[in-house]
Amino acid sequence: MAGERTARVWAWIAAASEDDAPVALAALCRAAVRWLGVDGASVTAVSGPAVRELRSASGELSARLEDLLFTTGEGPGAEYFAFGSPMLIPDLESVAERWPGFVPAAVAAGARALFALPLQAGAIRVGVLSLYRALAGPLTPQQLADALVFADIALQLLLDSASGISGLAGYLPLDGMSDSRAEVYQATGMISVQLGVSLEEALVRLRAHAFAVGTPLDDIAGDVVGRLLRFDPELGPGT
Repeated sequence: MAGERTARVWAWIAAASEDDAPVALAALCRAAVRWLGVDGASVTAVSGPAVRELRSASGELSARLEDLLFTTGEGPGAEYFAFGSPMLIPDLESVAERWPGFVPAAVAAGARALFALPLQAGAIRVGVLSLYRALAGPLTPQQLADALVFADIALQLLLDSASGISGLAGYLPLDGMSDSRAEVYQATGMISVQLGVSLEEALVRLRAHAFAVGTPLDDIAGDVVGRLLRFDPELGPGT
């Protein structure tokens, strides 16, 4: 049964590939939305609690929610790294007190349910598959079983890319969204120097400022790197 389920999910992903392109994370996200009864899906590479890189997303809402997870440092995608087990949230409003920064913004963006599935092989954790739904409600047992297979395949695609494996000519397993986090980490290093704090504290300050002014984290990071915004230890961030 497990082999049949895996073969079926692979077939769904292959069918979601566009213009006969090699199977990629973008196709995996599209197939997840079609077959799992969700409205959005994203795959994020994670190498630590504060290091996240969006690899692919099915649409603007999925990308926006991933940005909120990264900016606030809250939510199932943030906490999965510590626990290493799926976090299934059928009603976001039920955990509003737990994640006061993330939940109101996520609900306002159009999400009511989130399901975060870790991508891991034994103790090695490399990312997370996040599923979003506009209406509250749990995944059915069938959908959850299929979602776990989607997560296994996403893990395989990430590991294939990291190891340089190419199963097909032109194999592009990370064909999807480009990495936009480099500027965030560059800005974090600059803020660390400006404030004389650790990189972890600098990222917290950057996230807090982006959340306070209601601006995407990537945009704030760009202002810091472009020297339009400076964090002052006496006066706080200013231009």
